[in-house]
Amino acid sequence: MTVIRNPIYSSHRSSHSHSLSPSTEKNRVLPAPDQPIAKKMGGDISVLDQNILYICNKMHSLKTKLSPKEFIHAFVISAEPKLSYLRQHWAQPKGINSTMALVDVIGHKIKKTPSGREAWATFIQQEAIKILQSEEPPRGNYPVGGFHSSASVNQDFFTLEEKEAHSTQLVKHMPFLYKTLMGILNPNNMVFPVEPEESPSSENNNPKGAAREDIPEDIASIAYEDSHQGPEGHHRQLETVVKTICAMVAFSRNRCNNGLQLHNAVQLFSCGISERVQEYMNYIGLSSSRRTAVSALKTLAKEQSKKLKSIMAKSSNLLIRPTICIDNIDMEERVHQSSIGHWTHTFRGTWGYVHLPNQKLLATLDPSELTISAYHQSLEQVKSMELNPTMFLPTLPEQEHDKKVWKSQIAKVLKEQIAESTDEDLSIPTSPPEIEVISHAAPDLHMLKLMDAFDNSAEGIGQVFESIIQQTGLTGDQFFAQLQPMDGDLATIQNFNCLRNQRAPSSVPEYCMNNIFFQLGASHTLWNISSAIFSHHIGDPSNMLDCGAWQHLEALGFAAHKAIQKKDFTLMVNQMERIFEALLCYCLMVKLDLNLGKLGEERLKLPADRWNSTVDEVYDSYCTSRARRDAVEAKNTKLSNTLLLLHDFSTVVEAKQSMKAGDVGRLIPTSGLHPTSVYEEVSPT
Repeated sequence: MTVIRNPIYSSHRSSHSHSLSPSTEKNRVLPAPDQPIAKKMGGDISVLDQNILYICNKMHSLKTKLSPKEFIHAFVISAEPKLSYLRQHWAQPKGINSTMALVDVIGHKIKKTPSGREAWATFIQQEAIKILQSEEPPRGNYPVGGFHSSASVNQDFFTLEEKEAHSTQLVKHMPFLYKTLMGILNPNNMVFPVEPEESPSSENNNPKGAAREDIPEDIASIAYEDSHQGPEGHHRQLETVVKTICAMVAFSRNRCNNGLQLHNAVQLFSCGISERVQEYMNYIGLSSSRRTAVSALKTLAKEQSKKLKSIMAKSSNLLIRPTICIDNIDMEERVHQSSIGHWTHTFRGTWGYVHLPNQKLLATLDPSELTISAYHQSLEQVKSMELNPTMFLPTLPEQEHDKKVWKSQIAKVLKEQIAESTDEDLSIPTSPPEIEVISHAAPDLHMLKLMDAFDNSAEGIGQVFESIIQQTGLTGDQFFAQLQPMDGDLATIQNFNCLRNQRAPSSVPEYCMNNIFFQLGASHTLWNISSAIFSHHIGDPSNMLDCGAWQHLEALGFAAHKAIQKKDFTLMVNQMERIFEALLCYCLMVKLDLNLGKLGEERLKLPADRWNSTVDEVYDSYCTSRARRDAVEAKNTKLSNTLLLLHDFSTVVEAKQSMKAGDVGRLIPTSGLHPTSVYEEVSPT
């Protein structure tokens, strides 16, 4: 039998001159000094196990018998200096790893029985509660603390950067809760596939290699935040959930930690959420109260009022004044159970904003052409202008661009609904070439206060102007002394012209209002022309023999009587786009000899030459002026009307897409492709 000395005890006798590694400290034991230890003592008992048995027997043979648990408990809590010296590294960096390994093996042993698992869970729960109670964002006003007062909040508080800063502070001061929740939702940083909420065609809306922010969102879609696909999107979703929970816990413990709640309260109130729902959101810690939201909005309104007056006071130094955009608005306060003095009200008024001109754009303009006299001189030239029908016809370059637009629209439907090209570089693209793309920089907008004046009459538009002058802080002489561009819808412009005609002739600027220059906004122009085109093609839904556009709407599952609504022009344009793409899809199926039942199955794989030839065939057969003329000569009324519908709807779809892409070069030629009868319907004269 080989006899060895305990190296650990020897190291203690040599004044602990050598420190032990975590792995050595984890497995060390303390037998009696100078006690011989056998490497093997029969059977399979190891030296370590034999030493442990020896120590246990020694403790049991004492006058006051000592169990292993009593020994460990006394060894840990004893205040004896010598024992404290022996455990001095347990909580230090040198020994913390082996200490936690000891706790882990004890927990593993305890969790082998149901009662042990319950006791261990209770213990861990109590420890977790103690840690969570010790973690809290600092108190005090922001930025020292987490409190945001509704009486001092400003516009910068609602920026994305500030929101991220609040979330970062929460994670910094509540790391245990954040890491625990992230570990629950995403154990071991595993990547889980996210089930798509949109149809498979939505994948084609994001071209390979294109950034999400470079793709314009649909007009009718509203996103809470930028959504990413794949593992990054899933991780970002989990982070948002966890940070929201942390904010709810912090707010529930201390109502002064209200960064997320104040942000949500103002947004929810502005979006028209009911008071009952907001009370519930406040109850669960997701939002501040309605009273706090109203107070914050009043503070923001005061800040905006001062900023607007400051901007308009400096506008006299600019080449051109900021554009004022106005539109009417109807707000309904619905009462579920009416009573005397308590019923549903509809408030009719006007809203608007001030759009500051881009400084880079102003640098390219001639100051002499931006004065009131230059404006009036250009209007005088209109009287003697000779109008020639050829002025409204597209030029050869515009015709060539129109051809590319048609083919890109056909290729887009082909890619989204039917097939994929094996070589996209050689295939006809799904987007037309760019002409003149405007800057993607966010515009500098400043909101006007809602005006309790309705611009549906000459008197109403006059009240709107009085309110605008009051909000800008300018006097009447200052407001009417410089050219003032304004945007509005067709009815607003007609009412303004009526008001100006009632005051003519007059030499007083504030009476004649000759400095006001109204123009139709791009969206209003699109809506007006789209409404006229759609009304022309909708047909008679009461006549089942009528083959108007209402038949296509019903086939697509949309009620025809809801298509044209004055309060939802976006829906109307979207339905026109659906009809247009459905017709193109049918034309493609005819050329590819496909049955309707095969649509929606696995996509076809078309080589580039077959892809291009299919698009060219559809264009030549259904989208050219020759095709429309041949249909008329053949006296095929249904085909002729369908091709006319395709032609007219194509311009609306291209106008919408070019506006989303910010390409005014594509938008301007589109306006010259509409039928003359449409202009007669929407003309303000």
